[in-house]
Amino acid sequence: MPKIFCVSDIHAHLDALEEALGRVKEKASEGDRLIFLGDYIDNGPDSGGVLRRIFELQKAYGPERVIVLRGNHEEMLLEWLDTFAGPAACRRDEYGWPLWSDWLDGDEDLQTLRSLIAESQFASFRSVMPDLSKENLNITAAKMVLENDRELIRWLRRLPYFYETETQIFVHAGIDEEAGDWWREGTPESTFAAKYPAAFGPFPKDIIAGHIGTASLSGDQDFHDIYWDGASHYYIDGTVYVSKCLPVLMYDEETGTYTSLSGGPISKRGVS
Repeated sequence: MPKIFCVSDIHAHLDALEEALGRVKEKASEGDRLIFLGDYIDNGPDSGGVLRRIFELQKAYGPERVIVLRGNHEEMLLEWLDTFAGPAACRRDEYGWPLWSDWLDGDEDLQTLRSLIAESQFASFRSVMPDLSKENLNITAAKMVLENDRELIRWLRRLPYFYETETQIFVHAGIDEEAGDWWREGTPESTFAAKYPAAFGPFPKDIIAGHIGTASLSGDQDFHDIYWDGASHYYIDGTVYVSKCLPVLMYDEETGTYTSLSGGPISKRGVS
């Protein structure tokens, strides 16, 4: 029977992604699926490299076998692009102030921007930075991202918020569980991408999510593997920018068992 592999919160760590893909390759067979749960960018050295690697994987194997979901960091990037380079760019609010997205402000040393544009563009951007207002700085940077790889950005815009099987919901952050069977209609996009705090306890389907580091959930700062709450929730954000390693969750559809490719069978680590 086929298996499902799941990875989340890569955060621009291309080396860790390649290592995780190597572990998947050792276990994978025909018909298996690989699901990415979002947050491919920011907080690491090569956001563009990670996005292009996953984009090419999906093109090579098809969207039925490589499923790519969006996370809150992709949401923030797209919001920034819309604010400064979209059809309604440079809009003003009722008081005449420009609408704002502070994504670029959080890009330490501009490493994410640099990975999304050509080196010649980045050199040009650095040369004009001292002469631009903050608004024009964002406008210039956003236009460069779109000019460099429109196909990649179009692909990002099409990424879904969740993927569902008969027994599971894969999502970046979570769903509105109080909506019960109506969770698809009752969950806002902001909850799919950025739900906080994490939910625990039983639900009719297993929920596999990232977004919140398992070190935080387990109460153990050195724990960076898969966290299971003992009921219906599996969290797989291993805080890669600390651990330098990505957890990989494997689900065997024949036996209905979950396994961590770095730690064996899933245990209730950190659950009281």
